[in-house]
Amino acid sequence: MNIGIDARLLERKITGIGRVLINYLNEIPLYDKRNKYFLFSYGPINCNPSFYRNITTSKSKFPQKLFAPIWNNLILPFYLRKYKIDILFSVNQILPLIKIKNCKYVFMVHDVIYKADPDFLPLIYRKYLQFFAYFSTKICDKILTVSEYSKKDILKHYNISEEKIKVILSSINPDFKPLNLTESEKSEFKRVLKLPETIVLYVGMIENRKNIYGLLKIADIVRIKKADVEFVLVGKKGYGSKKIFKAINKRPNVKYLSDIDDKTLKKLYNIADVFLFPSFYEGFGYPPIEAMQSGLPVVTSKNTSLIEIVNSGGIMHDVKDIELMANDVLKLIEDREYHQLIRNKGIERIKRFNQNNPAKELVDIFNSFNSN
Repeated sequence: MNIGIDARLLERKITGIGRVLINYLNEIPLYDKRNKYFLFSYGPINCNPSFYRNITTSKSKFPQKLFAPIWNNLILPFYLRKYKIDILFSVNQILPLIKIKNCKYVFMVHDVIYKADPDFLPLIYRKYLQFFAYFSTKICDKILTVSEYSKKDILKHYNISEEKIKVILSSINPDFKPLNLTESEKSEFKRVLKLPETIVLYVGMIENRKNIYGLLKIADIVRIKKADVEFVLVGKKGYGSKKIFKAINKRPNVKYLSDIDDKTLKKLYNIADVFLFPSFYEGFGYPPIEAMQSGLPVVTSKNTSLIEIVNSGGIMHDVKDIELMANDVLKLIEDREYHQLIRNKGIERIKRFNQNNPAKELVDIFNSFNSN
């Protein structure tokens, strides 16, 4: 079979969904010797050219947000026909509205926040997702999602058969791990980034959904009790970030790092003391997983998929329990035995994800269409 993959995410700065795609692309060659794979993108991308054939389509002078639906609904279907694609796979939550004859559509829905809590998205983008996602769920042959929570959310908001949905826990990049840095290496790294001795790390979008204001309140409480702790935020700017950064800039113990590459991020997970993630809503929650895998104790909110994903691997509180989160941050900093206990729980929890084989599950789904 010819399997086409929407690979446009590889052309921009990688976020959580992009990591999912990269992990799949790295592992699929290990489990599929039968099918041919085509990566569709605007421009050239470099991804295992001996296995994947990269099909460059067309770029546009229009902003990406305007061009994306045109590409998805007009340009991509043309190439699906041209290369006689049997299966289209997308991690982008959106499929073409045009159903190509004899081509199966498989796509991944990470969350349905645009339905579950629309206040966390700008109006136009929310309407765009609501419209195209609705038709995508109807036109697709299989929906993949990343947690049981997201599956329940999809079924809650869409009138579709449960058999149409398959939960596949995402694989985790093995490069996120304890690096066993020496104290001198840690000190030098902190010196280069102008970071203090004690760090509370947050990784994720800087947006309303992630409860950054709650994080800043935690930082205020910690500063009163321990002024030498710095809260370091890493991530792209999202919805509501303009106001959020005004609040960030008022706080001397909060620092935002921009343009952080994966190499630097892996070290940040290893030199920080605590990972704080008080998000309101997550379909999966990749940063807490990366933190636990790196041996960094996690404090997070007890809601949505985080209950299922982090669970016993970290410290969880109601998203409104700012005082409790602040107290646990302080305890992890000051009590090294407690720090080691939560660290070990996180490393143990991550073994659950290492036992899964999502790329093989995905290939099995592809091959199941060939046997129907």
